[in-house]
Amino acid sequence: MRIVNSQWSIVNSRLLKIILLIFTIHFSLFTSFSQKISATVDRDKILLGEPITLQIKISDAEASTQINQWFNLPDSFNHFEILQRLPIDTITIEGSVSYLQKIILTSFDSGYWKIPSLTITFNSTQKIITDSIAITVLPVDVSNLKDYHDIKEIIEVKKEADWLFIGEIAAAAIISAILLYLIIQYFRKREKVPKQKIRSFSIDDILKEIEKLQQKELEELNQYKLLFTDLINICREFSDEQLNIHSYDKTTDEYILLVKNKIGSEPMQVKYFQLLRLSDAVKFAKYIPSKDECQDAFITAKTFVQTIYQYTIKQNKNAE
Repeated sequence: MRIVNSQWSIVNSRLLKIILLIFTIHFSLFTSFSQKISATVDRDKILLGEPITLQIKISDAEASTQINQWFNLPDSFNHFEILQRLPIDTITIEGSVSYLQKIILTSFDSGYWKIPSLTITFNSTQKIITDSIAITVLPVDVSNLKDYHDIKEIIEVKKEADWLFIGEIAAAAIISAILLYLIIQYFRKREKVPKQKIRSFSIDDILKEIEKLQQKELEELNQYKLLFTDLINICREFSDEQLNIHSYDKTTDEYILLVKNKIGSEPMQVKYFQLLRLSDAVKFAKYIPSKDECQDAFITAKTFVQTIYQYTIKQNKNAE
């Protein structure tokens, strides 16, 4: 009887230890993973160049919790560009700590893009991950413009029946000869064309050029393509001269990268970039802007040249 009681005591002792061990592990896991993480945006649809605020928040973390690695988000990622990173705010309430950071970003590419999941590491090994966020970036709103002509989708052409083998060889030879001739002529002309020289003019000169263009009233003559082409050329020549860059052979996207963060405040930059996009739409999408948009284009151009002129003066003073 004593042997049975003794064995039963041993079993009870071991069972108690196992229960205590399970409770300890459960409590440890519960306290380690009690913190919560969230990533939110103030809106999920924006226009080209319009800023959006991404907020990352960690709540209910213990005061002893150490953040070994905050999330790593590059300046440019997945068609997004970061405009400003606000500092991380730390709030302690009754022994628990909350962390909050806001990041202002935008996109200059229309489409459906995602802000990826973000990972934060606690206490060397513990990691928590946010959900990804989908953002729709819309182009310049042209839905209410007069005589708007949308870009038609590409029409698929059905393949014709194959020609005889000899005919294919002959056609390929002719095409190859024509392409070779065109390439040779292109490089010959390119060698003869001198590099474009950037004109040097004052801020008063450039404002007078914009005024002269505005006085032509090209919008009244339905010369919208000529109006926006000349206006953007004036702005690009002035920015090239002021910033010592060469953009005459660059696309709009390449030009935007050259002048980014060099043309004043973020609202001014967004307005100018939207003017560039609207100009491309007028030239290539072939729709007609309203008179108000034409007047706003001149205002934006004047503000742009004045802003970039002040920027270069400030840079020169800092250099001295």
